[in-house]
Amino acid sequence: MIEKKIASCRLMAAFALSLAASFAWAAEYPAVLDWSGRVVLTLPVSGVLASVSGQAGQAVKKGELLASLEPTLFKASVAEARADMDRLAEEHADAQRDLDRVRELYARTVASTTELDAAKLRFARANAGLAAAQARVERTRRLLAESELHAPFDALILSRQGEPGLVIASQCAPTAVFTVARADELVARSSIDAAQAARVVLGGVVEVSVADANLKGRVQAVSLGAERRYTLEVALPRSANMYAGQSASIRLP
Repeated sequence: MIEKKIASCRLMAAFALSLAASFAWAAEYPAVLDWSGRVVLTLPVSGVLASVSGQAGQAVKKGELLASLEPTLFKASVAEARADMDRLAEEHADAQRDLDRVRELYARTVASTTELDAAKLRFARANAGLAAAQARVERTRRLLAESELHAPFDALILSRQGEPGLVIASQCAPTAVFTVARADELVARSSIDAAQAARVVLGGVVEVSVADANLKGRVQAVSLGAERRYTLEVALPRSANMYAGQSASIRLP
C-alpha cells in the first residue's frame, strides 16, 4: 500500500515538473511593433526638386512617382547626346561604304595596301566614336530616369523631408526626401534570454497577439543585445489599424 502511494507521488511529481517545463517554454513575451523594411529615399543625381508628392501616413504603390528634379538640363543632355550619335552614325556609314569600295578596288589590284589600311583605320575610328556616342546616350537617359524618385515597393510614408525648391547635391551627403516602410508588414520585437534564443528556429511560425487579434508571424532574426539578452524579431502581416509602437506579445511554441 505504501509502495503504491510512493509510486503515485513520484508520478504526480514527474507530471508536475513536465507541465511546469511546458509552461516555461510556451510562455508569452512582451513585444513592441516596429516598421518593417524602413528605407530613407534619396535621389542619386544633383538638381533642384521640382515636385514632391505624398504625405506622412499615406500608402503608395510600388513604382509610384514620389518626387522629381527639374528636368530641363537632363532632357537637354539626352537631346545633345542623341544628335551627336546621329552624326557619328552617318560618319560610320560613310566609313563603311568607303572601306567596302577600297576593298573591291584592292581585290582588282587597283588600290594599294596603304589605301586599304587607311580605310580600315577610318572605319575603326568611326566605329569607336559611334560606340562612345551610344554609351553617352544611355548614360544621359539613365540620369534622366534617376531624376525621378519612385516608391521601391508597396510602402507607407513615414516622413517627408523634401520640398519643392530643395537643392539636391548628390556628390555630398545624400539628402533624404522620404522615409518609407513596408505597407504590408510589421516587426514585433521582444527580449529573450539565451536559453530561449537557442531554441528559436529562424523562419519558424509563432503566434503574436496584438490588441484582440492573434496573428501568425515568422521569426526573421535573433540577435545579441545588451546584458546577454537576445532581441527576437518576428515579421507579421499588417492591417490598417496596426502601427509601430503598439504593444504586443509573442508566444513561443
